[in-house]
Amino acid sequence: MRKRKGTRPATGLDYLSDFMPGLQLDRKHLTEIQSAYDNLTLLGQLLCAGTDITGMREDFGNLAKTLLEQLANEHYRKAQLSLTSNARVAIDVLTRNLYERTADIGFLATDVQIRTFAQGIAEQPQQPIDSARYQALLERFAEYVDKYSVYHNIILLSPTGTVLAQLDADNAITVSRDSLLDEALNTTAAYVESFRPTDLLPGDNSPLVYAYRVMSADNTHPVGVLCLCFRFHDECRRVFDSLVGVDDWTVITLLDSENRVIASSDPYQIPVGATMEAAPDGKCHVTRFAGREYLASTQPTQPYQGYAGPGWVGQALAPLEHAFEMSVAHELEHVPEDFLNCILETASLFSPELKGIPLNAAQIQSELNRAVWNGHVWLGREANAAQSAAFAKVLLREIGSTGVRTRNVFSESITNLYKTVVSSVLFDCGTQAALAIDLMDRNLYERANDCRWWALTQAFEEELQNPDSQDKAQRQRLTEVLRRINGLYTVYSNLILFTSSGQVLAVSNPAYNDHLGKTLNEPWVRTTLGLPETRSYAVSGFVPSKLYDGRPTYIFSAAVRAPTDHEPVGGIAIVFDAAPQFHAMLTDALPRQADGSPIPGAFAVFAERNGRVIASTDPQLVPGEPLMIGYEFFNQPQGESCTNAIIYNGRYYAVGSTMSAGYREYKTEYDSHRNDVVALVFSPLSDQIINGRQVSSLRDTTADTYARQPVAGSRSIDLACFHIGQSWYGIRTSQVVEAVDPERLTPMPGLPDSVCGCLMYDDQAISVIDLAPLLANRRATEERRSGAGQVRRQIVILDSPEHRLRFGLLVDQLGAVREIPLNRIEPLPDMMSEGNSLIESLVKPLSDEAERRILIVLSVQRILQRLGRAISLPQAAWLPAMLNGD
Repeated sequence: MRKRKGTRPATGLDYLSDFMPGLQLDRKHLTEIQSAYDNLTLLGQLLCAGTDITGMREDFGNLAKTLLEQLANEHYRKAQLSLTSNARVAIDVLTRNLYERTADIGFLATDVQIRTFAQGIAEQPQQPIDSARYQALLERFAEYVDKYSVYHNIILLSPTGTVLAQLDADNAITVSRDSLLDEALNTTAAYVESFRPTDLLPGDNSPLVYAYRVMSADNTHPVGVLCLCFRFHDECRRVFDSLVGVDDWTVITLLDSENRVIASSDPYQIPVGATMEAAPDGKCHVTRFAGREYLASTQPTQPYQGYAGPGWVGQALAPLEHAFEMSVAHELEHVPEDFLNCILETASLFSPELKGIPLNAAQIQSELNRAVWNGHVWLGREANAAQSAAFAKVLLREIGSTGVRTRNVFSESITNLYKTVVSSVLFDCGTQAALAIDLMDRNLYERANDCRWWALTQAFEEELQNPDSQDKAQRQRLTEVLRRINGLYTVYSNLILFTSSGQVLAVSNPAYNDHLGKTLNEPWVRTTLGLPETRSYAVSGFVPSKLYDGRPTYIFSAAVRAPTDHEPVGGIAIVFDAAPQFHAMLTDALPRQADGSPIPGAFAVFAERNGRVIASTDPQLVPGEPLMIGYEFFNQPQGESCTNAIIYNGRYYAVGSTMSAGYREYKTEYDSHRNDVVALVFSPLSDQIINGRQVSSLRDTTADTYARQPVAGSRSIDLACFHIGQSWYGIRTSQVVEAVDPERLTPMPGLPDSVCGCLMYDDQAISVIDLAPLLANRRATEERRSGAGQVRRQIVILDSPEHRLRFGLLVDQLGAVREIPLNRIEPLPDMMSEGNSLIESLVKPLSDEAERRILIVLSVQRILQRLGRAISLPQAAWLPAMLNGD
């Protein structure tokens, strides 16, 4: 039979944008305006009153398309950021955990009690197992799991596969034929890692087991194989729960090398055993599973200390109908509006395409305003337009209103777009801060376990009962054990054994041999020697220590107890190599660019609740110094997060912080140790800060003055209005030709200050004057006349028939062409009308008008009287040169 050709799910933004709730309102508004442009373009072409907006309609369509594409891109980017982060964190956190397990099996396999038990059976296989020794071994296994609760069972096998001892009494296995046995006996690696069904754990389809051979006392032959059974599903649940909220639709999975699901945060959506699609480039992709489309991100692990894990990857998926719900900018809810406006005004996050959108939108509105303005001028000037004047005015009013709506909709959409960008940075900082503190809690959990377990080392218990600082042989024996441990666990700078009097008996790091025989007087020593039980431990404050070259660190310690009465006979202190280890954790948590490199200027910090720095990727933040930012970042309950934007070192920063919550028993209700540490991640939003009063908000909406209807039956005149500086001016429409774009304005040297250049208009060269120095009593700047940084400046062409002269007037912004009742026009007072005033009259504002300023009516006649020579004579001077191309 011929099969129907399959189709792949669409993956383009055009398809994905239909699932973005934050995009729909912007799309609706832009579509409505596009329809208005279509209708007004047709009507404008029929009227032929300077109202053809075909070009502006096309410009709007192109810009609306660009805006929606950018909005969709940012919504997609934020969703991608969330999924990618979840996938990466899930696999990286698990990989770091499993790295610790590879060290555990290597060290535990050398345990004297385990080796002695296995060797005794190997040498006398026919003898029954001594029940007391068997029970003692089980108690040691229980002690180990009590410290390292990531394991649920420990199994000791003979070299032939017979189960010699195991912690889990419910596991009925007595002999194993699994190939894991031969691998552990013959491997040249330091451990064997197995994730597959095994007869060691019947009924468990996905056990993770670490195994290694137990060697004889003379290290000549294996006497057994030790297996540590990891709580894989329990650990995955903890990782998933820390990433997926109750109302979150995201599903996080782990995939093996064949893309089969080995763990899932929601097995009802994505079950274990299912085969998934994984994009090889690590980018987000749309995948279909069980009749549903998902947005998915698949991320490989980042090797830790040279360990790359079992070859698994993390995958995070969200149903398409929910994938973009979190792209709404909720992270900005606690950022004050005026402060946010400052950030949006100065943010360095936006691409040239994003920065160009508001400029292009303003240009469209400027062109629309000019078309409407010129249309009204034409109506007021052309007597034969009376029959169609009513229709034309309605049409022009609608075009003007559409221009205002265009500006307002673009302003709101652009603000939403910029907010989405900034909120993505805040979200990323919050996510990375949570990752950083989780890495720390998990790492220090291992440190608390290590010191407690190593304190149970038989050699330490025996030697510390009769310590002798002068006994070189004893010191050598203890030093060899410490160095072997330190070689497996490289996160420590030094391991120290001390007596019940606090005297240093042995160290693993020869650089500290000068401490041998000396007495430790640090506060944690007394605390260690008074610990009540084997599950107890002590931790120093994060303070400088002579045991760490005078630098601050944590020192974990536990009491070494006598084998008989279990009273402390000394202690073991493990000096955490804080500087490189904390720096590595914080570096791994830094926000990243698309190529995987850290964002320039971003940094991460560990600090205490009082703000004192523990570690930082910023070399300017020295451990022990206070971090001077808002208290809200430190005053959080355990496990809670905070994101906000702040000013720091002359820049706006996005900051995310998370307070430590502990891991498993560490710093939880089962552990008396309390040490609140907060992780903070900073990502720059700008290169500078500005005063809020200097901000022109991106939500620069414009009032719709075109919607006001003129008063019927009243005598009136039409005034073409515009702005020069902060003032509002008007000129009778009968004296106005039209407004034109200033891009063709040519500056000419040697002209008076009031003349800013010339312009070719209607095949004539005309002067363009700038009244700003006269009206505002200030000198015009080159920036203003060139139009730098502006898109609204216009040139109004004025006509004086009696002088047979046309000239241009540079204005900052066009207003509306207003129909003003004569009873609102006041002649210029006598005291102001004498001399060189350019003002003809004043228009009183109405009490219900939004515009409360006085409209100043300029007189073309008076302008010519004052500047006639400057306007007319220069044309004769520069026209020949211009025509000759000089």
